[in-house]
Formats: sequence, C-alpha cells, structure tokens
Amino acid sequence: MVSSEDGLPMTGVAIMDKQSSNGVMTDMDGKFSIQVSPRTKSLNVSYLGYKAVDVQIKGTTMKITMEPDLVALDEVMVVAYGTGKKSSFTGSATVVKSDALEKIKASNVTQALQGQSAGVQVLNTSGEPGSDATIMIRGIGSMNASSSPLYVVDGTAYDGYLNAINPADIESMTVLKDASATALYGSRAANGVVMITTKKGASEKGQLNFRSSWGWSSLAVDLPRTLTPDEFAVLTWQALSNGYMDNGYSQSDAANYASSYLVGQWGCNPYNVDMPVGLDGKMNPDAQLLYSGDWRDALMKSRLRQEYNIDFSGKSKKADYYLSAGYLNDKGVFTVSEFERFTVRANVNYEVNKWLKVGLNANLAHGLKEGSSNDQVVWMLRSMPSVYPIYEWDAQAGDYARDSDGNLIYDYGDYRTSWSGSNFVADNVYNKYPYTTDNASARTYFEINFLPGLKWRTNFNFDYYLYGYDGYTNSEYGFAAGYGGEAYKQNDKNFSWTANHLLTYDKTIGDHSFNILLGQEAYYRQFKSLQAAKRGLPFFGITEIGAASEMSSMNSYTDNYRLLSWFSRAEYDYNDRYYLSASFRTDGSSRFSPESRWGKFWSVGASWRVSNEAFMESTKGWLDNLKLKASYGAVGNDNLMSGNTSIYYAYQGLYATGMNNYNDAGVMISRLANPTLKWETNLQTNVGVDFALFNRINGSFEWFNRKSKDLLFYTPKAPSTGFGSIERNIGDVKNTGVEFNLDIAAINSKDFKWNLNLNGSHYKNRITKLPQDEINSGYFKWREGESRYNFWGAEYAGVNPETGNDQYWYNVYETDENGNKVVKERIKTEDYNAVNSEDQKKYLGDAIPKFFGGITNNFSWKGIDFSFMIYYSLGGKLYDSDYASAMSYRTGYSMHPDMLEAWTPENTDAKFPRISTVYGSYMGSYTSKFLFNNSFARLRNVTLGYTLPREWTKKLQINSLRLYVQGDNLATWGNAARRGTDPEQSIDGITANRFPTTKSISFGLQLNL
Repeated sequence: MVSSEDGLPMTGVAIMDKQSSNGVMTDMDGKFSIQVSPRTKSLNVSYLGYKAVDVQIKGTTMKITMEPDLVALDEVMVVAYGTGKKSSFTGSATVVKSDALEKIKASNVTQALQGQSAGVQVLNTSGEPGSDATIMIRGIGSMNASSSPLYVVDGTAYDGYLNAINPADIESMTVLKDASATALYGSRAANGVVMITTKKGASEKGQLNFRSSWGWSSLAVDLPRTLTPDEFAVLTWQALSNGYMDNGYSQSDAANYASSYLVGQWGCNPYNVDMPVGLDGKMNPDAQLLYSGDWRDALMKSRLRQEYNIDFSGKSKKADYYLSAGYLNDKGVFTVSEFERFTVRANVNYEVNKWLKVGLNANLAHGLKEGSSNDQVVWMLRSMPSVYPIYEWDAQAGDYARDSDGNLIYDYGDYRTSWSGSNFVADNVYNKYPYTTDNASARTYFEINFLPGLKWRTNFNFDYYLYGYDGYTNSEYGFAAGYGGEAYKQNDKNFSWTANHLLTYDKTIGDHSFNILLGQEAYYRQFKSLQAAKRGLPFFGITEIGAASEMSSMNSYTDNYRLLSWFSRAEYDYNDRYYLSASFRTDGSSRFSPESRWGKFWSVGASWRVSNEAFMESTKGWLDNLKLKASYGAVGNDNLMSGNTSIYYAYQGLYATGMNNYNDAGVMISRLANPTLKWETNLQTNVGVDFALFNRINGSFEWFNRKSKDLLFYTPKAPSTGFGSIERNIGDVKNTGVEFNLDIAAINSKDFKWNLNLNGSHYKNRITKLPQDEINSGYFKWREGESRYNFWGAEYAGVNPETGNDQYWYNVYETDENGNKVVKERIKTEDYNAVNSEDQKKYLGDAIPKFFGGITNNFSWKGIDFSFMIYYSLGGKLYDSDYASAMSYRTGYSMHPDMLEAWTPENTDAKFPRISTVYGSYMGSYTSKFLFNNSFARLRNVTLGYTLPREWTKKLQINSLRLYVQGDNLATWGNAARRGTDPEQSIDGITANRFPTTKSISFGLQLNL
C-alpha cells in the first residue's frame, strides 16, 4: 500500500472484506494479509485523508495506490449523541483536528480554538497560565444569563475544569453552531456546543508517542513604559504649577509652590536636594537620584515553560486502547504565579462478542496554581511610580537598609501617597496563595446490537473535582501585620453524573436510508463549598487556622441541580442527494417550578446535494460537491445568572441564614417566590451552501439568524416590599450574521505542498424587546434596535489650543413649532459637568467587531514543514480605561509616557491636555476621548519543523522523529498596542487591567515508535 503523493508505504490503512466483515490494517512497511470469502470480488480500502476505494482482487498479490482526498466529503464527524458523515450533515459545524490544535501552545485547550472556526469568537482575555478563554458562538445569546457554550467531552456534558483536559489527548474539537446540530442538547444548547473528542487506539501495530517542549514567554504587548523618576518629577511639577494657577495664583507663586511641595506630593524624596525641579520646571542640574524602584523587572521574568506527554495506543479485532500521561509546568511571566498540571488518561473499548461492546474512558488530573496575577498586580505595574523603591532606604547610611542577617528589607511604603502598605514582591516571599484542583472524569458504556442496524447503548458518566485554597497572609509584614496575619481555607467539591440510554436504528432500502434515535437522559449535579478564615497568628510561618485567635469569616453552602430529558432524532437520505433531519427534546429542570419546569426544543433541517443530480454530470471534472442546506429550530438556556452567580432556585422564595442577634440565630427573607420564571429560548435559522472544486478547494458560506426570547430582566418592585426588583422573562435580542470558510490545497506536488485556510465572520447584535423604553447599564444604554454593547456617552471635541483644556460637544436645544425639544446647534465647552446629562450624550459605537477570523498557511517540502496562522479582528470600539487612568493626574500615581507630550504654552498643537491637579479628576473621565477603533491582527502561531528521513529512523526502530521550533503571539498590529494595551479584551470592549496575553518561543520533539 503506497501513497500517490510520494510512493512511500502507508501504515494503518484499513482493508475490509465486506462479504465476511473481516478487516486488517497495513503494517509499518505498508503490507497486509487478509483471508477473503470465495464470493469476495473486491476489497474496501480506506484511510483518513485519502479517498476510500473498492479495489478489484487480481491474484494473490496486489499493489494499491491511495489518492489523497483533499475535500474529505466522506469524513466522519462527531455530532450530538453519535457520528455522521460530513456530506449528509444538514446543520452547521466546524471540526478542528488534533494537528491544528497541537500547533498552539496552550495550557487550556479553549485558547487553541481562536481563528480556527468561522462564527466562533474566541477571546483570550487573560494570559494567566491555565485560564479559560471566552467563547461566543454566533453572537450574544442573552442579556443577563450565560452566553457561554455547552462543553461536551466524549459525548457527555462536562462539569470539570477545562484546564484539566490535556490538549495532547484530544483527537478533535467540533463546534456545533445551529439548532439542527445542537437541538438534542435542548435547554443547555442556546449558545452552541463545543464537543471535545479524545483519542483512542487506531493502529493494529502498537504505537508509542512521546512529545516534549521547552519554551519561554514574555508579554505579547508590552505594558506602557514606566516614567523615569526625572520624567515623573517634571510632570508632577507641571500638574502642581498649573493647578495652583487654576486656583487664581500667579505664575511665579505657582512655580514656587510646585518646586517646594513636589516631594511632599510623593511622601518621599529620592534625590539628594530638597527641590529636584527648579522654578523653570526643569530638573535641577545638581539633583542626583539616590534610589528608585524597578517594579516591572522584579515582578516580570521570562520563565521556563516545559511540557512532556507520552501515550501508548493500539487495537486488535476485539479491542482498542489508548493510555497517556502528561506533565506541564507553565510559570508564565509574573514571578507571583505559575501553573502545574499532571494528567493520566485511559480509553479502552472491548468487543465482548458480536452483540456486546463495552468501554471506559477515564481521566485524572491534578493542578496547582501558585499565586494569582490579578488586576491589582497589573494595575500596580501600570501606576506605581519609579520613585518608590522596592526595598527600604536608609537615609543616614546612604544605602538600602538591611536586617541583622544582612538581607534587604522590603519597603511597604507607609509614607507613600499611593499604594501605601503594598509590596507585591514581598508578598510573593512572605505570603502564600496556592490552590489545587483534583479532577476525575469517567465515560463508561455498554452497547448491544440486537439486529442488523438496531443498537442499544447505555452510557454512565461522571465528573468530579475538588478545589482547595490555602491562603496565608503573614503576621509581621505588610497590610495584615496590624491584625496579626490571617489564615484562609476553602474547599469546593463538585460531583455530577449523567446516565443516558440510546436506541438507534439504521436501515437502507434501495436508494433510501434512515437513521432513528430515541433517548432518555438524567443529570444530577451537587456543589459544596466550605470556607473559613481566622486572624491573629502567634508568629511568622504558621499557616493553619487552628493557630489563629480570632474568627474573621466562616461559611458553607450546597447547591443541587437536576435535569431529566427525553429526546429523539430522525434522519433520511435519498440516493445521497436529498437529506432531511428532525430533532426533538424535552427537558425538565429543577431550576423552575413544576408549572413551567418542562421545556420543548426542536429542529428541522434539509439539504440538497445538487452535484449528485444527473443534470450536473457535465461538471464532474471540476465540481466535487455542491450542497444547499437550511435549518430552523428552538434551543434553550436555563443557566440564569445573577451577576456571575448561577441561579439554581429561580422559582423559590428563599431565606438567608446567619442574620443572628449575638447568640440567637436569625433568618431573613432574601428572595421572593417566582413560579412563572422559565427558560430563555433561542430560535435559530441557518441557510448555507457547501462546495468543493477541482479536488483542491473546499468551502462554505452561511447566513444565520438567532432570536433569543423570554430573556431574564429585573423589573422594579415597590420599596415597601423590601426588594428592589424581581426577575421576569420579558426581553428579546437578535444576532444576524454571515460566515465563510475556505480550505484550499494551493499546491499538491510530490515534494511540495501548500494548504491555505481562510475563515471570517460578521454579525450584528440588536435588542428587539425591553421591559421599559431604555435601561442604563454602565457605559451602555440599552434601547430596542441598538446593540447590547453600544457605548453611550459624551462626545470629545479635542484640546483647546488656547487654554490646553479638554473640550466636549455641547447640544444647544430649542423648541420647534410642534413643541418638541430639538438640537439647535452644537458648541464646544470645557465644562465636563455640562455634558454629563442624558440629553448631552449619544451612541458612540459598538464594541462588537465588524469582521473577525483567521488565516492559516501550511507548507511542507520533503521533511520540512512550516505553518503560520494570523487572527484578525476588524472594527469594534474599545474603551481603554487603563489608558484613561494613566492619562490623568492622580496624586502619587505614575502616568502614561504620552503625558510627556501634553499641552504647554510652547506646544499648543498637542493632542493631550495640560496637566493640572484641579482638572486631574476630569482628564480621565469617560467620554469618546478614550474610545478607540480596535482593529488588530495577531500572528497567532508560527511553526517550523523537520522530520528526519525514514531511512535514518528505521534503522533505530523509530517510525518518525520530528524536531520543531514554535512561536505563539509573536506580533500584534493595531493602535492599542502603541498605547501598551492588549487589543484582545472582553466582549464588552472595556479594559480592566487584565493579565496581558503572552507570546512565547518553544522548542520540542515528537517521537513515534
């Protein structure tokens, strides 16, 4: 068995005698031996990525040449509760295979989906090792409930930590996007489904794979440069001087005040002179810096990331197995955090006899996170002035202070006018914030074949995780020293099980093929949390609660959630040309009252394989596939939220405990009964065309419309009730868009290959129904016909070149002949308070990008492979609140380097206003001033590899050995990067000092035995 591409032997090709159902696979040399029945005239030969063929038997020895199937129409894909052929699928889905996932070095597999699936918006909103990506499938499905997709691992909804899944164990990820694809998941499928399928044994010759990589990370977009002490001193002087003049003092008095009070503004003097800045606003030539603090260098290091994975796999006529183990240590870029993971997986399937098959797929994972680089750390790095040292300064000795052992003493800065009592470098030494996660997941089943085509399958699956946090804040140094330190413990336990029973029937009668599925499923989840904290530790280093003297907090609670479901699906195929499908599911959820507990979810879909019609016969030479498809259906969302917390008891009136009167226990009503509350429903329409040309181009174009109705909103209650609001199902929102995907085998010669993937998506989000005319929601105003994330605020009018102050557009109103209030004219004003009323504001732009997607190129030449992927996002607004904070004057806080270009009497054309203590609070106020177009592109991945020639490795009994170098997020283009802001932010388009995305370079090897 050889490949037509290079003439080399092919290992693992499946050969089957359909008469006897006897099958074998080719060995390492491409050879095979099979016994066939006397009636057998041909053999069916198949291999993933190659065209399946029926080969006529000619003698006892054959040479078979396999042709690549570049459009892969007969590819089998994972769908809800089973598998299906890509050619007959009526829904919308994208399959991302393991080879594409492996090219992204990610500690969490969700991060690897970015740019690889049309219609899927993946936002890596944190660069912290192990963190989840935010995934939005075809827009925003809710206003106040969850908009996250359902994750399904090996056929069952997954309740563990996503970072507990080793990406090396994943065979494919399938994103289900429309109702035809997701309806069988009913009440949890409104926001799409991400199906993760893990690997299993595939080769009759046992395989051993070993993969390892070593790499280093840094920030993908550097934080803004920290001002030098001299630069900070000059800017502080300008703010003081201008502020004093704004209060009516003369220029000379203002200069004297600024020079005299400068170091008082900081709370310290790092210079050798009392007035480091002269009356002219320039540095005193005699001023010499005694000390400073390079906080960024102390907290950010390029540290090692190392990963090792090994797996054993194989199969026989009766069984297949896959066993793996993995280790990851990702230290990230902040010295205060790291992520470590251990994983093992066993996937075993066994055919007991011709009618019974059983299987177990189990995964164990242990994760450790040390510390957390939260928004406080990032904010500190952006705003801590370099005049504040990391270590205490001994003014008398003229050197840094040391303890009796000669160690430098950390400076907690009680004198500082900002960040007083804080030292994150010291906290990393003295305090500990580790937390661990232990995950166990199992997928078990037995499958009975009653008759040809009739099959029963029972699955029992569970997910379990234990979260433990052991926080310790020391008793001698820092903010907790005043109360003797604190020990904090938390343990969360989550256990869920799913049991389902599936009856499927496959039947082909002539040109007619049928597939029918009937199923029942029960799901249960219990979450328990226990936490306690005590203060007053006897001495340094004691971390246990029992050692502390004063209870500061203690709490525990349990949540239970149940779901009972019945579902069915019917599929019909006529002559591989016309396909029909219909699905139905009814769910009963414990979140809702018995009167509204059951929801009904359904879909219908159809497709027409135009290319298989007789009248298309003339196109066979160039048109491999042309399929039109359409679907419509309803799916649900029962994951109602209150802020970031799920509502498990949506219909019940609840009481809060712990409302005690000293030693007398007390309770208080905390939630009104709400028996009418029900599901959010998502009505989805999908229309598309799939095509394949010249056995080289494979693509699809799709239009979709998602209408979410009965959305959860909070309606006001009379104050006399004691409650401000109650939830009601009274809102609608719509997402309409288009998407495309193109796979192109641009060059496919014997030695050189070039494959190209292009995908892109566009959608509009519109609110179609609200409980009132408008709702203010932070930076947004919700109105019917507007986007969920359309910014609302005053419009900035630039810097007044005469005064150097900020200006804003002010509406002057008049009353027309009909008595309506209309805008007469717009004028500029420097008064921010004048434009802060609703009638002075306007819609400023939508945070949702106009278009986003990915471009992937794969090249190979002989043993060399090279690939790169670019993720792009065009349009969409970003409110850069991090930049806004750094572009205003705040006592004791550093500023953005752009402030060095602020307005002065000598620089009247400046883009940035003059610095003043009087107007400092307005300089960073919310207007369109800090709202930017957030178009950007990112070089998501670059990989260069070399596979050693087979004739070299064969002598060492090695199937293949590949060495590679890989880079992730190596370059970012866009105006946000110039400001020191990572453009990849949350879906609402607002920065929040998040952990920046990292870039990395790694080296590795892949060994197959």
